[in-house]
Amino acid sequence: MDVQKGWLEQRSSERISNSLKVVYYPLKKGSLTSSTEEYKDTTIEKIQADFTANSYIQAMTDDISKGGLSITAHDPLEVGQQVIIDLFLPKISRPVKILTEVRNLEKTGGTYKAGLKTLSISKSDLSRIEQHLNNIKQK
Repeated sequence: MDVQKGWLEQRSSERISNSLKVVYYPLKKGSLTSSTEEYKDTTIEKIQADFTANSYIQAMTDDISKGGLSITAHDPLEVGQQVIIDLFLPKISRPVKILTEVRNLEKTGGTYKAGLKTLSISKSDLSRIEQHLNNIKQK
């Protein structure tokens, strides 16, 4: 496990503090890269079916943005690992599906905080996230 502390990363999207339920599916390390043909011609649902053991882990978000999110979980991840996220937004019946990559990881006590960068998301799911972020900003 590679834990990195004190990272400084420029973000293209503002992150907003928000606690939301997340279910995530860690992919086997190196199972999918953006240079493979199967990555170019697939959906997040197919990736999930092909590359996970159908086991999921529950977590909570610390913050979210259009370009990624951070989660706090009890199970460790690895920097560079790809993770499928089911993000549960308020008043939305089905979760938003996001293919992410772990960019940084910090261990605090018995929990892990992982910064995740969005690799792939449908336009409709991205629109739902944008709407949710706008609702938070207006409050």
